[in-house]
Amino acid sequence: MVRSKGFRRKGYWAQAALAVIVLANVSAPRLSGAEAPALTITLLDGKSITLGAAEIEKLPHMVDDVSFATEHGPQHAVFDGPLLWAVLDQSGAFAGMRPRQQIGHVAIVTGRDGYQADIALGEISPEFEGKPVILAERKDGAALGEGHLRLIVPGDRHGGRDVQNVVSITLR
Repeated sequence: MVRSKGFRRKGYWAQAALAVIVLANVSAPRLSGAEAPALTITLLDGKSITLGAAEIEKLPHMVDDVSFATEHGPQHAVFDGPLLWAVLDQSGAFAGMRPRQQIGHVAIVTGRDGYQADIALGEISPEFEGKPVILAERKDGAALGEGHLRLIVPGDRHGGRDVQNVVSITLR
């Protein structure tokens, strides 16, 4: 388990790098097969892949303390889930690609309500910025609910890329 406090804490980059190699050994219970979300990923060649509970459960998880401003004042929560980079890698999104070929692409993350956010692959690639963007399964230790994933982008002050109930990721 890796703990991060976003950009406010020294050692941020070392923790992000460690998150990529850390084993998925989190003390909080993982979601079971019936509760864990399925995620559809559309690759650059147009093929779609669905990652189910088993694939998501095997991925390394990261814990992130998140604070952002809202119209109701500052909010704070602790989120836990796999790195977005690990999810995309598990889907085979980068098969045969060299790191420099990834830079011109984005991941469009879509929620059940149609809300979307774009994440540049260079922003999350360990070869470049390596920002530890996660697809959270838990908030403050509790499961987000059946079929729920939430995009958490560290340093996103107003949570504009906070996509809830993530159902798909499209690479472009």
